[in-house]
Amino acid sequence: MKNILILIKRNFLIFFKNRNMNLFLYFLFPIFIYLFLVAPLSNLFDFIYSSRMSYTYHSIPSVIFICTSMLALLIPITVINRDSKNDFLSYIFTTRVTNNDYFLSVIIYSLICSYIEFIISFFIAIQLSDSGSELGFIISWNQIFYFSIIIFPSILFFSNLGLFLSNFLRKLEYILISLIFLFLLISFGSSSFIPIDYYSPSFAHFIEDYNIVFQLFNMFISILTNNNISLGVFIISISLSIIFYFINLLLFKKMVKNY
Repeated sequence: MKNILILIKRNFLIFFKNRNMNLFLYFLFPIFIYLFLVAPLSNLFDFIYSSRMSYTYHSIPSVIFICTSMLALLIPITVINRDSKNDFLSYIFTTRVTNNDYFLSVIIYSLICSYIEFIISFFIAIQLSDSGSELGFIISWNQIFYFSIIIFPSILFFSNLGLFLSNFLRKLEYILISLIFLFLLISFGSSSFIPIDYYSPSFAHFIEDYNIVFQLFNMFISILTNNNISLGVFIISISLSIIFYFINLLLFKKMVKNY
């Protein structure tokens, strides 16, 4: 446990060396998403009939979910690529620090940073919405509390997915292309910004039944509509996270060797 804490502290020391730029990006991402996706789409979609809510209520959880999930995905890829390029990985595994210590520290660091992004994106999305008007976004403290809980399986899932993908994404151009593809998949392939009402029935049925990202996002909508949350989504997402983590442990030796 001591080794894990030391590695987490090291990551935060690196973070704080460039804290102004890092925090700027943390704030910029939700602003960018809201202004260039939510604002234009809000003119196309007014009321979501399946959930019986306005598009404002649908879009704000979308901003929070997308920003938090993408950051959780990006951090492990960034950290591991950084440590690999400066030969830190090759060094750390020759010490008493185990591979499990290192990768757990990356996941925990990603969880903490993702929750920071969760808070920032939540605040910005509320401020950019019409929260001061009668038609604005109104949310209770209980719903905020539930939001902070149901975002956990999403962060854990995408952090471990990023950990797994770090074995293959080693060049900047590959990372950028993959992140763009995953952003489009999370944003539009799971009806985060375009409500599922506007998809074809066959594709909507496929998304609802087989898309884990949609299920993770839909928990936010369930909170806003006061519906029950499926525990199955928690179990499946955490199970997939564990699978990604252990696959990464099997691949790490080859990863270090090829750097």
